[in-house]
Amino acid sequence: MKTLKYYISTGLFMMKLNLQGQMEYPAFLFGWLLNNALQFAAGIGMMWVVINQFDAINGWGIGHIAFMYGLGVMSHGLTVVFFIQTWFIDGLVIDGGFDRMLLRPMNMYYQFCMFYINLIGLTDMLPGLIIFIFGAIATSFQFSFINIIGLLLVLAGATMIRGGIFTIAGSIGFWTKDTGGINMIIHNLITRTHMYPISIFGRIIQAVLTFALPLGFIAFYPAGYFLGLDTGFSFPGYMPLWTFLVGLVCLLVGRAIFNAGLRHYDSAGN
Repeated sequence: MKTLKYYISTGLFMMKLNLQGQMEYPAFLFGWLLNNALQFAAGIGMMWVVINQFDAINGWGIGHIAFMYGLGVMSHGLTVVFFIQTWFIDGLVIDGGFDRMLLRPMNMYYQFCMFYINLIGLTDMLPGLIIFIFGAIATSFQFSFINIIGLLLVLAGATMIRGGIFTIAGSIGFWTKDTGGINMIIHNLITRTHMYPISIFGRIIQAVLTFALPLGFIAFYPAGYFLGLDTGFSFPGYMPLWTFLVGLVCLLVGRAIFNAGLRHYDSAGN
């Protein structure tokens, strides 16, 4: 308990320092909020045009897709808050950024995740929440107690899925010293999988996005569960719990690969 209390108090203190530093530039945060709102509004607008031209996409109307897209955008925002540093592991390797962490008597992955809490992620969450509420209203989604608990499990699990996958991709930087390309590919792939139902793809691709790279659990399968839509693959039990457990596995695998990569870290010598 003493160790747990130490980790929690240290994490909260690091979070406080990050937030204080970022609040020094409120205009910068407002600019990001405006930029993100326009970006995600353009995304949902594009989907609206497509659906109006071709009717529902594999049984998913604009309300269903907005529900799914909003879920995905909110988990993206949480990932930017807690895991954006996974996008820049290669830079930390090149600059010797892990040296200071290695000197501290604390778990390395915990330090790495807590050393930069990014407020900008909250500016991603707000437009995502608005889009999600629009989808919930359009589909007559019921905000019952059990559904709210389910949504929280989905958001936590989806954030861990994203964080775990980006940790795996970023940890390649311990060996290659450059992960910009793979991070961009994964970011675009994740974005596309919660803009449109993955059931529009062939069975093999959907299986890959379910069992090999479990992006379908971020928003597609949970949205299908909450809205009673056909998702191609069915899973026994409570879908929000599936998303949470898949996220936990992704995060643990990501941490294991991060620790393996850290053993190859050789500081910033010449």
